Amino acid sequence: MTTTESGRVAGKVCLVTGGTSGIGEGIARHLAAEGAHVIVAGRRVALGEQVAADIVAQGGEAIFLPVDVTDPARCEQLIEQAHGHYGRLDGMVHNAGLSRRGTVIDTSIDDWHAVLDTNVTAAFLLAKAAIPLMQAQGGGSIVHIGSAHTALPKRNMAAYCASRGALLMLSRQMAVEYIGDRIRVNVVNPGWVDTPGERELLQTLGQSPDVMDMAARANPFGRLLSPRDIAVVISYLLSDDSELVTGSVFDIHHEHPLVV
Repeated sequence: MTTTESGRVAGKVCLVTGGTSGIGEGIARHLAAEGAHVIVAGRRVALGEQVAADIVAQGGEAIFLPVDVTDPARCEQLIEQAHGHYGRLDGMVHNAGLSRRGTVIDTSIDDWHAVLDTNVTAAFLLAKAAIPLMQAQGGGSIVHIGSAHTALPKRNMAAYCASRGALLMLSRQMAVEYIGDRIRVNVVNPGWVDTPGERELLQTLGQSPDVMDMAARANPFGRLLSPRDIAVVISYLLSDDSELVTGSVFDIHHEHPLVV
């Protein structure tokens, strides 16, 4: 593990929502390896506590804080707790996300709200609480994890595609709004990432997880994305190396725009 003195984000306090598994876990572990003090946030307490414990056991610094990002009060409390524990908040990664299948005809209003609340409203609520703290300390970096479907529409995913488009514009508006405070806001749009959760989702949808292996073999690079592929971009965006980067979109996928 990289020491806290030499890593790309050495000594920075960084919060990761949806940090208990998959992409979020990969981000949390990589940031810790690069020297950050990491707040792992999510709903699954046992998993989150294990991720934080593993980071500490490997010589890193991390705590776990439970959160349901669709709860406005809990979002505010999360930021307060993170700031209270470390005394500052340098970076925030909103990775928690929800996908529900459905067209505009068969998507229920409950599913619509669930997806928008998790993917967009939570980003608004977390920023609402975090930005005043970042303003007071002289700056910070916010990264929103979106999706290739921010720009690439996909059938049977009306709510999800809408939420990703909304998150992109919210991020760009925030970047313009707070550039004078040295608060940077950027978006990372991953393509298909091979995680245990993605394989479980395929099974839930009645598809074989082998689909991912076939897709990997068909990929010109011979594999799908891994959480680390996303994490290395996040560490750059939270670091001082990217101090002039804001309002930018990082597309980490190979999908052609005409493939829907």
